[in-house]
Amino acid sequence: MRSISALVGLFRIRFRIHYTWLFVIILIPIAVITQFSATYPLWQRAILGVFASFLFLATITLRELVINFIAVRRGVKVESVTLFVFGGLSQADKETTSPTIELLLATCGQLFNVIVAGIFSVIFFVLEDTEHVMVQVLMQWLAYILFMLAIFHFVPGLPLDGGRVLRAVLWRLHVGYEKATRIAGWTGCVIGLATTVGAIVLLVMTRELFAGILLVVTGILLQNAATYSRRRVQQSPALDVQLPGS
Repeated sequence: MRSISALVGLFRIRFRIHYTWLFVIILIPIAVITQFSATYPLWQRAILGVFASFLFLATITLRELVINFIAVRRGVKVESVTLFVFGGLSQADKETTSPTIELLLATCGQLFNVIVAGIFSVIFFVLEDTEHVMVQVLMQWLAYILFMLAIFHFVPGLPLDGGRVLRAVLWRLHVGYEKATRIAGWTGCVIGLATTVGAIVLLVMTRELFAGILLVVTGILLQNAATYSRRRVQQSPALDVQLPGS
């Protein structure tokens, strides 16, 4: 009965896609087109890239569904979820959550990344030396992206899982949820800015165009998401809390 109630509660949650997804929907197809073998026609590489970007969005959405199902099952009243490239940012009733639940959800998010990346990797190896080259490459790309995402989430800045762990620890140390969110949010902004500056230096010194652009976009997206999470708690600090959905 508890699982059924959690499932019903999950479908009452409003899901919103943040505009930063536009960068990913554009960037992933470009990456596939430029990095995949030019022996394949442009239209095939373009279709593969578009499919990869939307499959990545579907994976992140499923991740948030799983995480928020666990949250609702734990008694957390989640009202809405904003989907970022790194994951989701949930708005919930502050009175129904705690640092312990936040740590649990952050851990679940990381486990999801690793498990799904492992599944894509297994499919990739199963399809090796078969005629399904395009599907094999798609699985390889998605496994790589999710593994990199899992590693990136160890960074201690919001809205990444590492940032939510930092916030939960500060919260448990009686710093206060609002102040802990501001600290973790500013940490995310600083790390995002450092990533952007480092990417520009990489571009200038090594001429690695693709890697440089990828890091620049990553830094900008992180700054944007961290600023959003910090402003959310400033707008209604007494009513809601962001849970670790990324």
